[in-house]
Amino acid sequence: MKTLVKASIVALSAGILLGGSALADSAPKKKPGFFEQLFGSSGDTTPRRHRNLFGSFKDDPFFGSDPAPQKPGRGKVQIVDSADPEADPGFGMGNLTYVPPKLATLSGIALSGAAPTDPAAAAIYAQLGADGPSLRVLPAARDALLAQYAAQSYRPIWLADGKLTARGKDVLKLLAASAADGLEPQTYLPTGLSGFDAALPENDAAAMARLDIDLSAAALRYAHDASGGQFDPALLSRYHDLQPPWVAPAKAIKVVANSPFAADYLASLNPTHPAYLAMKKALAELRAEQSKPNANPIADGDLVKKGGSDPRIEAVRSRLAELGFEATPADDAEPDVLDAELSVQLRLFQKQVGLKVTGVLGPQTVAALNNAATGGSVDKLLDNMERIRWLPRDLGARYVFVNQAAFEAQVIRDGKPEWETRVIVGKPTTQTPVFNDEMEMVVFNPSWGVPPSIIANEYLPKLRRDPAYLDRLGFKVVTPNGKVVSSSSVSWDSYGAKVPYGIQQPPGEKNALGELKFLFPNTHDIYMHDTPMRELFAQDVRAFSHGCVRVQNPREFASVVLGWSPDEVAAKVETGVSETVRLKQKIPVHLTYFTAWPDAAGNIVYFNDIYGRDKPIENARSATMVAQR
Repeated sequence: MKTLVKASIVALSAGILLGGSALADSAPKKKPGFFEQLFGSSGDTTPRRHRNLFGSFKDDPFFGSDPAPQKPGRGKVQIVDSADPEADPGFGMGNLTYVPPKLATLSGIALSGAAPTDPAAAAIYAQLGADGPSLRVLPAARDALLAQYAAQSYRPIWLADGKLTARGKDVLKLLAASAADGLEPQTYLPTGLSGFDAALPENDAAAMARLDIDLSAAALRYAHDASGGQFDPALLSRYHDLQPPWVAPAKAIKVVANSPFAADYLASLNPTHPAYLAMKKALAELRAEQSKPNANPIADGDLVKKGGSDPRIEAVRSRLAELGFEATPADDAEPDVLDAELSVQLRLFQKQVGLKVTGVLGPQTVAALNNAATGGSVDKLLDNMERIRWLPRDLGARYVFVNQAAFEAQVIRDGKPEWETRVIVGKPTTQTPVFNDEMEMVVFNPSWGVPPSIIANEYLPKLRRDPAYLDRLGFKVVTPNGKVVSSSSVSWDSYGAKVPYGIQQPPGEKNALGELKFLFPNTHDIYMHDTPMRELFAQDVRAFSHGCVRVQNPREFASVVLGWSPDEVAAKVETGVSETVRLKQKIPVHLTYFTAWPDAAGNIVYFNDIYGRDKPIENARSATMVAQR
């Protein structure tokens, strides 16, 4: 009951203080390369052309074109896509070198007005104006803190009679224990203390005033990190389009300065999503395990190349699986053989830990596997706890959740999976972005407007050889004034990069969008859709598109989001007519990227970091530790 009352007071305090919430053609087969081993074959070995970041094109049997959306009109309309963002070159891998934001000091500040007469307030005023070391904060936090001190005539926030209050001690304890939430306690340590358990300088008025200022700064830094993450996701990847729910510094300082339960308020800013709590629990268990010696190390031995056998292979396979690098052997494979799939997973692991990428089991790889038995998983948990902080605190009572790293989409209702399916996401060079939006409509039997880049670079060479090529495919050729003409009537040899004709693929079983597409209009022109290339869903790693998300069971998905029976969906599809149906109620859509996520039982499952986004977060942690001291 005391806990309930306390929690109620914390919530009430925040509400009162803040005035609201505190919070086709065949080609000869060839041996697959490393990329194809990692991401599989598209099932179509026709040489295709793709554009790199500099706008040039080259043949590549792996990269294909994927259709993309346009904003449909209302009601019963014919949908013809006019653009294909999935033909865009994307940003390559898109990962960025994190540059910590500039921080502001809380000393050497020119304060207006005379110094207060109260001794404790005068000491605070003097410390803010004096030169000296201080905990540095974001400029917005500095401004909020100075405004709060000025509003209360520079009286201490955490001191009483020259000593740290119980409120202050509780906040210090919270900051000291912040590692449990995947944060770094040292970044919140006031400059006057050598450690959280160090003796307080209670006989030194100036030192205690500095402690009051730095503890306020630490509380604001913690509020920022707990509520929306330590790092701006836009500074880590060009494919991040997120607005983390950071609490405003002015709101946070107002609460902590006035609430009797400041530590409880700060703790409440952490995510409460079940996945976060599961990761927090797993983090504690892994760290406890880290303190113990490795009871089952992989033994040293001879170098093992692909195709070679060794009795340690089963242990290697098991250890990789623990780290999220699944390499299931074929049913007829020898368990002691380092097969092609295991070699691929070794390469991924070696790249992640900074070893030479060979796919070979050698002494350095063995040592790294032993060292990463828990450490690698700890890093992944820290990375993904940070990602959860970027999510909206309220995902919706019912929402679509796509985890790109797991190649899975779910519809979640009241916190529980209602429906799930396999999905295909963007290739590493044309990744599916991470963002949140709302699904508004479902398009039955969509048409596809072929992008100009694909017309010029894929279709034009074929049309020069065979002008009737598009007629046989059943595509429409449209003049600039909207007239439909036969492709055989066009002199395709007359055109180069700019072709003054549109090409449309009408609805049908071979349409690149399949039977259905699911629209949540956004600046990225990304959406979910069916595909005629259903065989790709059998692949374990399904990174084949140019950014859009392909759904394995689109009819089921339509039934779920529209609330229709399977027969109603089937009847609409079987008309063969393009029709847009608006959802009665928009459904939040969260396109996410988590390399660790709990299963239904709450056990953490680790996934391959197909886009290499974990390392930038880990580098950011290191850079931030240096920048913030």
